[in-house]
Amino acid sequence: MFKHITPHPWTVGRRGIQTSSSVWGYENEYGIPLVAECHGKNTPTATQRANARLIAIAPQMYEIIEKMHGNADAMALVAYMEKSHED
Repeated sequence: MFKHITPHPWTVGRRGIQTSSSVWGYENEYGIPLVAECHGKNTPTATQRANARLIAIAPQMYEIIEKMHGNADAMALVAYMEKSHED
């Protein structure tokens, strides 16, 4: 797992509000970190919420892919994900 990633589980919404498009990290001694905001002026609300749900499960998906060591496609995906893709 990436060292800089906020520990999971990540959740969509906060304090029981499940209709949000915000993704929140695991509560720790510093509070509850905001992982992502999926708002977009021209993006439908349903799409914003779907994006938030996808981001929220990303750490678990990454761990599953990492465990697929024998699969060449999975290993190529892990290598791609570990590269820096910053613009």
